[in-house]
Amino acid sequence: MRIFKTQQDFDVLRHTEALPAALLDQVEGYFNQLMVELEDEAESEFYLGRHGYIVVLESRRQCP
Repeated sequence: MRIFKTQQDFDVLRHTEALPAALLDQVEGYFNQLMVELEDEAESEFYLGRHGYIVVLESRRQCP
């Protein structure tokens, strides 16, 4: 399970390649849409935590 609250969460997962890039692009697009709709001018960096968060579930990998 991956939880997204800030842009930094996407940056870390892109660097570690923990999720497929296409999936990460879709989730980040949704995050950006929420940022535009919910952004508070007083905040220096958008933080989704006050409004909830985005969760991506991952399948469990079987160990050989």
